[in-house]
Amino acid sequence: MKGLPSVLILSSLAAGPAAAAEFVDDGPYARQRSLILTVGPGATYTERISGTSAVSGLAGHLDLGVGLTVGYEGDEVFLLARGSTGRPGDELALITGYRSVFGSESWRTFLELGVSVRPISGPWLGPRIGFGARHTLSDHFALYGGLGFTFGFGSGLRADTELFTGLQWIIPVGSAS
Repeated sequence: MKGLPSVLILSSLAAGPAAAAEFVDDGPYARQRSLILTVGPGATYTERISGTSAVSGLAGHLDLGVGLTVGYEGDEVFLLARGSTGRPGDELALITGYRSVFGSESWRTFLELGVSVRPISGPWLGPRIGFGARHTLSDHFALYGGLGFTFGFGSGLRADTELFTGLQWIIPVGSAS
């Protein structure tokens, strides 16, 4: 009995840091696979060179997309259809890629790496990088916004800088394991 208090103290000291170091994410992206539907407006500035002509200008755009979470951190693979109208002309872009999400609270940041295809106005094909922030409103809704850069090759050269915003609808579809 004499050694019992010291055993209890040692065992609680040993278990305390291990229990405190364990993080459990109970957010909408944790431990489940989710289908994510997105919709949102934005603006794009384009510099485009095709043959001997150059076009530049600002366009408004609307994004409609779908994504699927992968892994345990809320990372996503996504496909986005973007319709835009403005100075460079009416365009349709298909954007696909991987969105890596950082953070564990309601405010999270993300980095997107992907490919953009513009089949109608070019065609144009090129890499895309984007970054931004997402605020989780509930288990089923989040707001997001960010900045993206796209380069295009094909019918000449083009560079796009975009501001994007939107709403995500998060639909659980199963376990992430």
